[in-house]
Amino acid sequence: MILITDLDKIKKRFDSSIITIGNFDGLHLGHQELIKKIIQRAEETASLSMVVTFRPHPLKILAPEKCPPLISIYEEKIRLLEQLGIDVLVKIPFSLDFAAMEPRDFVKDILCGLLGAKEIFVGYNYRFGKGRKGDIRLLRELGEEFGFVVREIEQVSLNGEVISSTRIRQLLKNGDVGDAAKFLGRPYALCGIVVKGDGRGRGLGFPTANIASRHAIIPSNGVYAVKLFVRDKYYNGVVNIGMRPTFDARTLAIEVHIFDFDEDIYGEEITVSFMRKIREEKKFGSAEALINQISADIEIAKEILSQQH
Repeated sequence: MILITDLDKIKKRFDSSIITIGNFDGLHLGHQELIKKIIQRAEETASLSMVVTFRPHPLKILAPEKCPPLISIYEEKIRLLEQLGIDVLVKIPFSLDFAAMEPRDFVKDILCGLLGAKEIFVGYNYRFGKGRKGDIRLLRELGEEFGFVVREIEQVSLNGEVISSTRIRQLLKNGDVGDAAKFLGRPYALCGIVVKGDGRGRGLGFPTANIASRHAIIPSNGVYAVKLFVRDKYYNGVVNIGMRPTFDARTLAIEVHIFDFDEDIYGEEITVSFMRKIREEKKFGSAEALINQISADIEIAKEILSQQH
């Protein structure tokens, strides 16, 4: 996959591209269906399949207070698009100057002038250009002028419910990681660096890795069965997210107990994939009661994870 992060670096116009434009946060099943159509049309027309997106999210520049927490981090989105088989990913740096570009100029100079658009796939509510003046009707008119076809995308549903990044964010915040995974087409994964904790887990007989998350969305407080990617290998485990009320802690912690693992991984990055929520966080009257609950959580997690493929 060709990754373009600076339009000025494009020295030669692309000849023929099948393009879709959007933020694609989470790259959920709806996005994946669209990507498959792009790739199929590119093969049918001997063109390149191309995704055009923006970094940062436009709302972070135009209305930061309205920008939602993002499901995907930058590197994850690139990796997922590459796995799907896209030929070219164009990440346009979004700025106030770019936001001031007139809709016609965006289409003429970038989509056609640089990227060689032959077909453009967008949703019914697609808006573009200065003041969001451009819509699908204008895009069709410009397509007639500049020689590309506009194809309107239908929303994708699962079990009668429209798949959307907004819905997935809501599910994750509620701890419904299983339902979120159905919409994403994969478990929600959180990447982070292992940082020093207070060592209480080891003192209780269950050593934990404390994660400083790189993701904006952390599932709701509680205990989850998880799969972990550590040092190029997969492991099973449990994670506790919360304020550790038994110890009257005041800061949110993400503590992972990795099964059959006892290595020093401070400062290293690990990935935590959420399979299912086991229980809510709660306060225990004694360390013994907490130890008994952790033991029970581990047995439940092992049962859940044994059923995962």
